[in-house]
Amino acid sequence: MSTEEIIVTPKQEDIDDTNKIIQLNFFSDVDEEDIRKTKWLLGKYVDMVDIIKNYEFSLQQIENGMSAYELLSAEGSVAKRESGHELTADVTANAIIMKDKRHANYKLYVAISNNVRFAINNLRDPHEGVAARLLFLEGKKYLKAQEYMEKGYRKDVPGIAATTFADKRRRAIANIANSLKFNRTLDFVTIDYGRGRNEEGEIGLRTPDQIRP
Repeated sequence: MSTEEIIVTPKQEDIDDTNKIIQLNFFSDVDEEDIRKTKWLLGKYVDMVDIIKNYEFSLQQIENGMSAYELLSAEGSVAKRESGHELTADVTANAIIMKDKRHANYKLYVAISNNVRFAINNLRDPHEGVAARLLFLEGKKYLKAQEYMEKGYRKDVPGIAATTFADKRRRAIANIANSLKFNRTLDFVTIDYGRGRNEEGEIGLRTPDQIRP
């Protein structure tokens, strides 16, 4: 399976944010690239879960007797979500290309999404945990999540100011990065440089058979 790559051009504010997260990190082996990989994974979590659900839906249709053409069309919609590109007349052709790698992708996405969710659910600080769930598991916009937490999103977690929310978000990402580094989830994320790519590199996922021991 070829590496799925998504071009990322970090703005200066994102670079500054990453540097602040590194400063909050208690483990010296977590570096800038690890933080970038973690932020990328967190930003892709909702899409990853969507792909998983689409794939599981297509498997259900097989059991329910869906026709071959309908199945290919359904898989084509998954291909569209994964690639981020619109598919028009080539829906079935793209679905056929997806056929050989769709189950490997599915297993990879399930494993990664489970690890991301576990890392977030095990954050000890309640404000970090709520902020991470709102932003990454539920995919809420930054300002909306900040507004929720200012007002006191949960009765057992008091409201916090906008500046505190920003700090809690960074600390959450730092702790999540530690977890994902420790359990080797970040090994499945690659940043490729050179060969016509922008200088910040392109971030994507790779399957276990592409990772050298």
